[in-house]
Parts: sequence; structure tokens; C-alpha cells
Amino acid sequence: MRRFNASATAPRPAGALTRSLCALGLSLALSAVSLQTQAACQYQVTGQWGTGFTATVKLTNEGTAAVSSWNLDWQYAGDNRITGGYDAVFSGTNPYTVKNASWNGTLQPGQSLTFGFQGTKGAAAAEVPTLTGNLCGTTTASSASSTVTSASSSSRSSSSSSLIPSSSSAPSSVSSSSSSSAPAPWTLNTTDSYLNFATIKNTHTLEAHHFTTISGDINSAGVATLNIDLNSVNTGVALRDQRMRDLLFETASYPSAIVTVAVPANLISSLAIGQSAATDISASLNLHGVTGAITTKVSVQKLSASRVLVQSIAPVLIKAGDYSLTNGVEALRAAVGIASISVAVPVDFALVFDAR
Repeated sequence: MRRFNASATAPRPAGALTRSLCALGLSLALSAVSLQTQAACQYQVTGQWGTGFTATVKLTNEGTAAVSSWNLDWQYAGDNRITGGYDAVFSGTNPYTVKNASWNGTLQPGQSLTFGFQGTKGAAAAEVPTLTGNLCGTTTASSASSTVTSASSSSRSSSSSSLIPSSSSAPSSVSSSSSSSAPAPWTLNTTDSYLNFATIKNTHTLEAHHFTTISGDINSAGVATLNIDLNSVNTGVALRDQRMRDLLFETASYPSAIVTVAVPANLISSLAIGQSAATDISASLNLHGVTGAITTKVSVQKLSASRVLVQSIAPVLIKAGDYSLTNGVEALRAAVGIASISVAVPVDFALVFDAR
């Protein structure tokens, strides 16, 4: 029998996760973000605007033996159509078939991977289709408005009394009975966490990217630190990854970006297991040798007595000019020979911390 991992439900009304994408010069009006969760296959709409959307699928091998390949099929009932993707091989024109790439077919027990894509849609909210495939199980689907008026969460237990996963299969979190004024020490679960960003080139072409290596913790003084390995940037194109490392981030001199933030006292300990709360945070970002301030809103969800999920509610907009990256953006544009690349990018994240 497949094991059902403990993970996060979306901390939004009706149990859905909203994630925004926006960039300088382009207004992306998100109407809703949808999440489909299964024991091992998770489809999530990560952003939507006008006539377009982006989405990801996360697969987990919840069996006891390794698999050497995987495949998925789905069909949209309405006008949603895929226009491009990364980290997988796409075929079909609705229904669609998706198979592993040459380098990510093998999944060990408990191992996960994520691939993504973008597409077009009509005026209605982006659709959440039913997935079928050699790793998929029972499906549930939900969606929610991107306007958050209160923090809430929902959970469902399986045969192993776990919580339904979000797009990054988040596990379980902090004890509801804890009453110390400072949070207990926590370590970032790098497998279940993600950090994404998006760029726009030639005014209208939106592309989603992520970092594959991040680390961090929350110490006993209540200070959270996130270390982003800039050499792990993944755009789905090896040459573009190298150009970002060399021309934009200049990783030979600045290999990491570091975020630090003071966790509000009693924020974690005040939550019951399964509860979430929205809070404004002010963080410090050191990027490309420059330290700047970031203010954003996050959802903090207690998943169990040993896990907590910190998730972006609104996108964090990083502007190239604030971190001496404008020349790097121009160097990228010139190298590719295109008309424009956005000089501000939205960043979204889900960070899962395990108690130590």
C-alpha cells in the first residue's frame, strides 16, 4: 500500500493555494489559483491572468520500490491549452501525455520531482484537470479567490493520518501546546520546500524558473535564515542557466543570496495543529553584494507537532536596480538578442521547517 505523506493544505478559504505572478510593465490579474491533490500526483495552478496561466505538477514515489520511468495523462474540459513546459516531455493537443525526461525518470521510494508548464485559457479561471498515471491515486480538487480576507486551512487524513499536500508536498509542523516566547529551533526541509521566480521577455512571454538548492533554519532566538544557492538556478534550458549564473548573478563572486527575518514571538506556538495565520514580515535580503529590505505577507501553518509551513501570500517583487543587477539583465538581453527582459521579477515560495 502506498504511504500517504504528511503535507500542507492550502492556507486559503476553501482550502486552495493562491500564488501570484507579476512583473514590471505587465499587470497580471489573478482571479483564482487552484490545487488538485492526490496521494502521489499534485496539479497546481501557480498563476493566472487574462488569457494565460502557469501550473506545476509534483510527483512522489510513495511505494517501497524505485520506479525507472513515469507518465501522466490529462484532458481539459474547457478551453485551457498548454503552450510550453519544462523538466518533462509533453505530447498531444488535449488530451495531453507527459513523460519523464531522460534525466529524471528514476524515483526512489519517497523521492519527489516537479515539472511545470504554461498555457492559454479563456475568461474563466484556469482549470484543474484529473491526472492519471503510473504514480497517481485518488484525486480531490479545489480552488479559491486570490483575495484573502482571513487565514484558514483544511485537512484530510488518509490511512496514515496525514495531511493533504500542497504544491510542494509540505509535511507536518509545530506543537500546539508549546508556549515559549521564542520559537524552538527548526531546520528547513529542502525536499518539500520550493522557491520560484518568473521573468518576462519581449513584453509578453512569461517564463517560470526555480532554484533547486536552498537551505536554512529558525534558531532558538527566533531568527529565520534562508540560503539560496544561485548556482542551482533552473530555467529548463542549460545554456540560459549558465548565462544567468555568469552574466546576471555573477556567482563566481556572489554564489548565494541570503534572507534573514525575525519570526514574531509566539506566532508558531499560538497555532493549533492544522491552523494557519497570515502575518506581515520584514526581511533582509543580501543579493549580489547588496543588502535590502523586503516586506511581504506570508501564511504560517502548523502541520503537526514537528513541522511548520511558511508560504507566500503575495509575491515578493525583486527589482534588479535595488541589487546592482541592471547591467546583468542587459547583458542577458544582449546575449539572447531579444528586445527586452523584465527588470523586476515576482518570487513565491513554500518553506517547510522540521523541529530539531
